[in-house]
Amino acid sequence: MTADDIILQLERDYLERLKWLVLREFRILPGSKAALEISDEDFIKCGAHIVLDRKMRSANCYTECGRNSSFEEERFSLLSEERL
Repeated sequence: MTADDIILQLERDYLERLKWLVLREFRILPGSKAALEISDEDFIKCGAHIVLDRKMRSANCYTECGRNSSFEEERFSLLSEERL
């Protein structure tokens, strides 16, 4: 089996990819005792929580970064026109 074959096989194995992503997130080596004790169901739950956390961070960044409540449009306009 070539490296390309292994990569192609891994790309198609969604559970293995999920396991890798969860283990990487928690900095656990795949062959470690801790990794071997995690059930497939636990991997799926952890993966789902990771996705939800990322969505929440994105949403929070959008609301926090997208609009600054202390920003004064009128003051900015006056400053940019050097009228203040």
